[in-house]
Amino acid sequence: MTYLNLFNEEKELHGIFKNLLSSISNDYYVDLYLIDFKEAKGVDLSDREKFINNTIKKYREHHKDFQNEKLKSIIEYFHKIIINDTVIHFEDTLIYKELYKILFLIHNTFNAQTLLNDPKAYPAGFAEIQSDMKEVKVFRKHNRKNIIGTYRLHKNYRGQSRFRSWFTTIYIKNKTLAKFFTHIFLTTDLVKVKELYEDLETSKLLLNELEYILLQITSVSKVIKSFGILLYWEMIKYLKIHKDDAEVYTKSVIYELFKENFNSEELHKVIEIKSSLGFLPIFGASKNASLYCDDREFLYHRFFKEIQKDITITNEEFEPIFDSYIKTPHIQYLSKYPVELFRLNPKYSSID
Repeated sequence: MTYLNLFNEEKELHGIFKNLLSSISNDYYVDLYLIDFKEAKGVDLSDREKFINNTIKKYREHHKDFQNEKLKSIIEYFHKIIINDTVIHFEDTLIYKELYKILFLIHNTFNAQTLLNDPKAYPAGFAEIQSDMKEVKVFRKHNRKNIIGTYRLHKNYRGQSRFRSWFTTIYIKNKTLAKFFTHIFLTTDLVKVKELYEDLETSKLLLNELEYILLQITSVSKVIKSFGILLYWEMIKYLKIHKDDAEVYTKSVIYELFKENFNSEELHKVIEIKSSLGFLPIFGASKNASLYCDDREFLYHRFFKEIQKDITITNEEFEPIFDSYIKTPHIQYLSKYPVELFRLNPKYSSID
């Protein structure tokens, strides 16, 4: 049964999409941040070991909790991975641009592993109830009462309940599409949404609620597999490494860091966001896409129709944008770099 069959009332369906689009299609400060590094030119780039060490040291300066001692076992693979990497000037230091991002991916994986292994800290958020639909329905009912009941909460708490009620309504009707909606936030530069700077109290509430529903069920092995997918495609897309070599390096790095085997067959399936730990997406592979064909077409036309109200865009221009969310969310995510590599555009200094 598809999503379309699950909804009998077009009015309800349209209302849910209206709320969704108003949440994710706000105007952006496209130039909110400026690149704070520049490509190194006229520099002897032959001392790779020096630049690798510089990169690790510089990352550690910005992320003091990073357990860089664990990297000793994979330094030899860094030498192979950075063959086509770009050396950049960052804070008066010469470092490898893509290797810096890889350190960020490794760091995220370490942190997720720590969280998942702590029974006092996880499960938390939506992960505590999402596998029990009865609990989800009770949770939804409770939040709806907070909105419309006799003892209505303060306006900010009503906003919290409204958001949770909205999300659980979709989740109850179709889990796959509920996750699709929320996971869009994981590939979007949410920090650039103008509305976040217009009402700081509401913005804080929105971000807290997003984090709550994005704390979802996963496992250490799935997080490690997700890292493997990202590492492989980082090498293919940004470092121009041959796919056979990228597979070997991915398997080796994962084994050395986590003592787990990585099934490279996963890399040739459909890559999707399967879960999330807060704002960290957990990617996985499937033989077939989880969205039904009808669901995909419905989403496509609804999004296209709404976006056309605000901007002039042709079907040919919109389709690859939409497909990037459906077909290549991992590539979308890899287009992001650690925030310290950027600086606030001076013209927006008033909103800092």
